[in-house]
Amino acid sequence: MLSGGMKAKAGVHLEKPRLRAKPTKGTKMTLSPDTKNKAMEAARYGMPIERIAMLCGFSSSETQWSRWINANPAFRKELDQARAEGELLLQRRVMSGEPNWQSAGWMLERTRGYVARASLEHTGKGGKELSVSGNLLGAFGGQSK
Repeated sequence: MLSGGMKAKAGVHLEKPRLRAKPTKGTKMTLSPDTKNKAMEAARYGMPIERIAMLCGFSSSETQWSRWINANPAFRKELDQARAEGELLLQRRVMSGEPNWQSAGWMLERTRGYVARASLEHTGKGGKELSVSGNLLGAFGGQSK
C-alpha cells in the first residue's frame, strides 16, 4: 500500500529514490601529477595523513580515503617512502649541528614522534648535594622553601 491509501499494481516494483549518486562500475579516482607531487611534498614535511587526504581531494571522511589508499598500494608505498626521506633529511640537519639545527629537531619531535630527553646532574662535586637558590629553583618550576 502506498502513501495516501493507493495500492501498487501487481507486478510493479517500486524503488526508493537514491540520495547519493551511484558510482559507475569500474570508475577509479586518479590523482593528477600536480596533486601527487603535492602529496609527496606534504609527506616529506611530515603532514598528517588526514591532511594529505584533503590535499588529494578527499573529504574529511576517513572511510573514502582508506578505501582508496588500500586500493592503491603503490601510492601508499610512495607516501611512506617520502615520509622516510623527509625524516632522514631532518636527522641529517640535527646531526650536522648546522646553524638552526634545533628547528629540525623540533619538527622531528612534533611530526615524527621523537621525544627530547633532558637530564640534569643532581649532585655536586664529590657526590655532595647541590645547593640551589630559591630564585633559580623557581625558574625551573620548583618551589623555594
